[in-house]
Amino acid sequence: MEHMRLTFPLLAASGGAAALLLTACAAGSPTTGSDGTGATVTVTDASGAEVEVPLDPEVVVTTDWSVARTLDGLGVELDGVPAATAGLPDDMSGLADVATVGSVREPDFEAISALEPDLVIVASRSGTPEIVAEMKKITPNVVDMSARWEDPADQLVTIEDRVVDLGRIFGLQDEAQAQMDEVTAGVGAVREQVVAAGDTAMFVQVSGGTVSAYGPGSRFGVVHEDFGFADTGAPVDSENEHGQEISQEFFTQYDPDVIYVLDRSQAIGEEAQSALEVLDNGLVDTTRAAADGRIVQVDGFSWYIANAAPASLAQMVEDVQKAL
Repeated sequence: MEHMRLTFPLLAASGGAAALLLTACAAGSPTTGSDGTGATVTVTDASGAEVEVPLDPEVVVTTDWSVARTLDGLGVELDGVPAATAGLPDDMSGLADVATVGSVREPDFEAISALEPDLVIVASRSGTPEIVAEMKKITPNVVDMSARWEDPADQLVTIEDRVVDLGRIFGLQDEAQAQMDEVTAGVGAVREQVVAAGDTAMFVQVSGGTVSAYGPGSRFGVVHEDFGFADTGAPVDSENEHGQEISQEFFTQYDPDVIYVLDRSQAIGEEAQSALEVLDNGLVDTTRAAADGRIVQVDGFSWYIANAAPASLAQMVEDVQKAL
């Protein structure tokens, strides 16, 4: 199968408000703010509530990398982003000079206040009631756009909903939908090949030399639920966010056709032995995955730091394809 590369055109944010007025559905159509100060648009936040936010706000701050990558990929200019603990992907190089506003877990409220934002978008690790309450002391226009799901099968559709609503804020919902449609098509094409082959896969994370496995229903269960790899049958606790610590014997016992590896230390900028070096030992080398050259290190930023952006999902498609 020829590998697909999903690419998204840089979409200018200019004229976004006019586009929204022409194309938005009734539920998300712009209206005049309740205080009469300008146009607003309604989006659905992480809790499922409908929230009114400014349409095409001028000064925008986000404390989440998935949100930042999504908006940057739509051509939206950001005024504040989290501090990067490791390098940013090439497609986000334009954010290197944007003001930083603390970490994804601990926003710098003073720095955010100094920017006088028209809108603050939190999500994921920063999408907590405590952080939202502090943000609302700075501006009433705060929205939590975390992509959360209970059923692993809902992961992609939940991300799509958030991405399209993020685009809607800037009149770019059609462009956002087009990006997600491209991702969905890419995932479907890969899934078709994977299911036909019937291969098993194991997803592992290496952090500071410790190896942890993830199975169906886990934070990295997308390799099973969406890309279609069969489970090895290994008894992995899908509820454990940090995975299940395993020994090297685990690989030989369940002998997957494919092993996907996330180097967490590299993703967060920590000094440690590389993930592939940790796995380069006699036992792992005896697996079918090793024999067939199907041990693939995935992109840490896309899978671990910002897994709910179209560009990240496109990178996941490319990573999964490397083992096919």
